[in-house]
Formats: sequence, C-alpha cells, structure tokens
Amino acid sequence: MMDILGLDKIKKISDNTDLESDVSGLEMIRPDDDGINITGLDSVRTIFFNDFPKLSTFAMELMSLVSRAKELDTELRQYGSERHRYEFAPVIPLSDVRDFEQRHSISLPVSYVEFLTQVGNGGAGPDFGLFSLEELEFHNFIVHSNRSVSHSMAKCESDFRTFSFTTNGRPVMLDACLTEQKWDSACLELLKLDGEKRAPEYERERRALYNGVLQIVDTDSTFCPVLICEGNMRGEVSEFSHDLDMPRYLGKTFEDYIIDYFEDVIEKFDHK
Repeated sequence: MMDILGLDKIKKISDNTDLESDVSGLEMIRPDDDGINITGLDSVRTIFFNDFPKLSTFAMELMSLVSRAKELDTELRQYGSERHRYEFAPVIPLSDVRDFEQRHSISLPVSYVEFLTQVGNGGAGPDFGLFSLEELEFHNFIVHSNRSVSHSMAKCESDFRTFSFTTNGRPVMLDACLTEQKWDSACLELLKLDGEKRAPEYERERRALYNGVLQIVDTDSTFCPVLICEGNMRGEVSEFSHDLDMPRYLGKTFEDYIIDYFEDVIEKFDHK
C-alpha cells in the first residue's frame, strides 16, 4: 500500500513495484534499496528508476554556465542580476507547454521547450531575466477592452481575454524577406489609422506586426528580444522595437542567444 500526500499531480506509479513508500517532503526523488520517499513536490509524473528524462546537451551546458556566472558575479553587478540572481524558476511539465501552444495556435521551437521543461520556467537571462510561461502569456497575448495591457494591469482587471497567436491568418512579418521598405510601408499604413482615431482597427493592425513572434525577455529597453516561432526564421531571436523601428536580426537561435549571453557574462567577471 502506498500513501501519497501533498502532491498536485501524479500521472503514473510503476506497476511492478511492491515497495512501501512514504510520500511527504523531499525536493528530489532519491530511490534506494529501502523504498521511495518523496516530500514537497508539486507534481510527480512517474515514480520508478528509469523514468526521469535525460537532460539535453543544451540544458546541461546552460545550467553549467549560469552556475559559473553566479560564482563569479557574487555582488550581482551584471545589469538585471539583482532581480533574477542567476536562479531559474522550477521547470514545468511538457503538458503545460502543449496546453499553451494549443491555446494560442503556436508551436514553440524545440530548444525553448527544452529550456522550460528541463532548465526552468523563466529566470536567469539577459536584462531582468527570461519570462515564465505565465508572464509570456500576459506580455504577449492579454488584451483588455480591445487593447493591449501590461502584465500588472491585467492582474487587476477581471474582463480580459487572450489574443490568438496570429491575426486574421496573416503571414509572419519578421522573416528573411523583410526589407526596410516593406517595414516602413506597413508602419506608415498603421500611423494613418492612428491619425484617423480608428482604435480597434489600429490595434488589430499593430498586433499583425507581431505575428509569429513572442517577447521572451523582461526588459526596459526600447528593443525587446523576441523569439520567432513561425516562418523561414523559426527558432531565431530578433529584437523588436515598440517604437516601430526596423527590427534587428541577431542571426542566432534561442539556444545560441542564451548560451552566448552567459559566456559573455563569465568572460566579463572572470579575471583569473
């Protein structure tokens, strides 16, 4: 007989074990010859020896780099580090990611899914850190009275809804075919709508510029790092300006972007 207390989810417990197990307070599962003792977990997907997925090479490298950066920057001198403190939020199950994707008709790049499910649901990263999936939803999809609102405002409002990932099935604006001429033309048409005070249509057209991208970094910079999730640049990170300046292409995948960032932090503070 197995007693399990204080868990939010249990998907599966091995059928071929006759161990008497007490589930109640450890942060990590440490099976041994005497049984399985678990405490303080929010979710347990499967409890048996070989059920824990192997971390990807990307996940292991990133966690190692962040640990090294934390050792070197003990005074938290890197911009934004006082907020994230080189820590990650607890990982989330893949089912949460799939629910998010289904809700917004989006397919997140593999390396970003690995980050959320193997490294952390937000936390250490450029500027004030990477958004959690919940913050990602607020900053990218929440609207109130047909207009975008901030995360903090949305929490205070009860009558909000979520944007779909794309607007009217339009193609992604940020791709390899984007030119300054095409961008300027789209922005000019947008400003005409604003001048005519056609707010609902203006917001719809402005939102179309974001089709296929997600802001992933908590920043106060004019240019926000965004993850391109659709089109011929899927998986790459770009910088998008809320002032409608031409987006900046970095030529890096999410994996390269975050790895390069922490390598730069380590180089900055490693004076040996």
